[in-house]
Amino acid sequence: MLKTETTQNTLTFTREPRGETIIAIAATVIFAGLAALFFARGTEAGVIFLVFAVSGPVYLYFFVETEAVAFDRAAGTVTFSHRGPRGRGQTVHPLAGLARAEVHRATPSRENRAVDAELAAAPSGKFRAVLLYEDGSEMALSEGYSASGAAFEEVRAVNRWLEQL
Repeated sequence: MLKTETTQNTLTFTREPRGETIIAIAATVIFAGLAALFFARGTEAGVIFLVFAVSGPVYLYFFVETEAVAFDRAAGTVTFSHRGPRGRGQTVHPLAGLARAEVHRATPSRENRAVDAELAAAPSGKFRAVLLYEDGSEMALSEGYSASGAAFEEVRAVNRWLEQL
């Protein structure tokens, strides 16, 4: 789930993996129940369901984090932070020199990656928002690509916020 907060001096995106967390917990409970059922019947087939039940918490521990990107005019920074069961982290980049943001599609080649962010509906495929600096460097707003359409929302919000400079 993507939350956006905007003020004149700040713009913040927060990705909270509520859906993934709920699915992993539900799968854990269902598979643990099935394992208990098979063990109660005296069969070893419950072992496979026990393995499936353990996979949910393992997935949550290693792969699910809350991510945030904060643009701050007063401090002149873009701050990427994450927190999860394995800890917290943060990296800070300069806001100076940030030209714009654009949507990139998941493609093996560097050509034709950019997609028009003002499309009424997101085309099918996987996308992510990328910050473009005046010196030609790029910085992705998320590690992975998503088919949710959040990249289009992020790019529109960033470009509107940058126009207010």
